[in-house]
Amino acid sequence: MKGRNPFVYRLRAPERCFLRGIVGDGQQSQRVATRARALLALDRGERIVEILRWLGGSRMGIWHLWQRYQQRGVTAIFDGERSGRPVVFSPAGAGPD
Repeated sequence: MKGRNPFVYRLRAPERCFLRGIVGDGQQSQRVATRARALLALDRGERIVEILRWLGGSRMGIWHLWQRYQQRGVTAIFDGERSGRPVVFSPAGAGPD
């Protein structure tokens, strides 16, 4: 078949086990589990088009996820630190309604 050879995505064995645990846990947020499923699908050799069909994202989203994985390992599935106001809401600081 003519054309480019597809890029081979490979996870390390301990990281693959960790990601399977995250997917099977049921206690993680949906976006974390979805990212873990996407990395596992890439490792299985599924085509990006098929992953996008059930993921509903974009090719660039998969590419960015893989780049984060190469830089940070499995922590790439978790949200990174962001600048700005903290996500935590403090009821003690809220005034009476």
